[in-house]
Amino acid sequence: MSRCVVVADDLTGSCDAGHEFATRDYDTSVVLGTQTDAEPRSDVAVYNTESRYADPEEAADRVRTVLEDSDPAVAYKKVDSTLRGNVRAEVDAATRAVDPALVVVAPAFPDNGRVTACGCHLVDGQLVTESPPGQDEERPPTHDSLPEVFASSEYPVEHVGVETVASGTAAVGDTFESLATAADGPVVVTCDAVTDSHLATLATAADDLDERCLYVGSGGLARHIAVPGTPSGAGVDVDRSRSVVGVSGSVAPETLAQVVAVASDQRRQLDLETAVTDPSEARADLAARGRESVDEHGGVLLHSADDPSDVDRALAAGERAGVDSAAVRRRVTDALAVGAAGVVGDGRASNLFLTGGETARAVFDSLDATALRMAGEAVAPGIPLATVEGGVADGAAVVTKAGGFGDEQAIIKSLARLGLRDE
Repeated sequence: MSRCVVVADDLTGSCDAGHEFATRDYDTSVVLGTQTDAEPRSDVAVYNTESRYADPEEAADRVRTVLEDSDPAVAYKKVDSTLRGNVRAEVDAATRAVDPALVVVAPAFPDNGRVTACGCHLVDGQLVTESPPGQDEERPPTHDSLPEVFASSEYPVEHVGVETVASGTAAVGDTFESLATAADGPVVVTCDAVTDSHLATLATAADDLDERCLYVGSGGLARHIAVPGTPSGAGVDVDRSRSVVGVSGSVAPETLAQVVAVASDQRRQLDLETAVTDPSEARADLAARGRESVDEHGGVLLHSADDPSDVDRALAAGERAGVDSAAVRRRVTDALAVGAAGVVGDGRASNLFLTGGETARAVFDSLDATALRMAGEAVAPGIPLATVEGGVADGAAVVTKAGGFGDEQAIIKSLARLGLRDE
């Protein structure tokens, strides 16, 4: 049984959090789903509930099932660093399953521009609801105030401000101890953090408590969570003689800028109109063009968009065809993923770069992958390296990236790490 279990609501977040344990030499596996009956034999097991855009009750049930079935020494509920998804519902479900004294909530990830100050959560200096992730169509952040996100929780909510966190471990520990002993049952404690050292302080203070804590955060807090026992070791070798296939399904502004930075002759864009009206034809076309690029250049970046107008173009095609926006997104993701699988599995499996959580999961499903083993190495903060386990691409290296992460060169650097030269 794994000593630490992490439950995340999407795939790139699962990898992001798992990476932070692997960097400390913990053998870390990311399970591509909630199959708790196939528990990995690793120090840390990360489960992707794929619940960010699920119905809140369904999302809560998936989280509860994982944690009740596993009963780990350390439980970590990974949430989006921009507070998208069913954050409050999933944290309440995790709390019911774990029954801790304190629920320590710190979603900040300062290395990627996400901080919490005076209770307000910010992304690159903007209030989270006014930032690009705040415009998420399905599950945007509900509040800028972290305590307000949890105001509807079934548990009491307290807040630890930056003045206490900056005072150090002893001050935070005294506050945690007071809150844990004063309440009859779990208390949700939202925490300010504007630096990585603040997250380290929160994690250390919680670990020092005699009472059990449930940790809630992004990859930032995961970096500092203690796991009992001796690390079993991590690390993978990248076979750079393999071809490289990148797949971008994200329309985040950061990713679109990264896509256009890749040489145009190494990119192939999905035919969006055909993907909406005839997904099978779009898949076959993308796979054929992708294989052509691999033959010529040793790799390819397959993408659904390289400009914000591509979203409008796909939606307009859906409107003409009588297809609603949710179905348009599903068809585009499916055509991109299945087309990519036709390139990756054409002969010896390619190394992979995947950006966008839904896209990454769809690609792995198309390849029949079952898990990822984290390498403990990253191309950049939040962009980790792993190895695929199971299916067509078993043994291939993979880099995953959330849509909003990375500078303009992030995709180029990722493809290069996997063995594709920049032309």
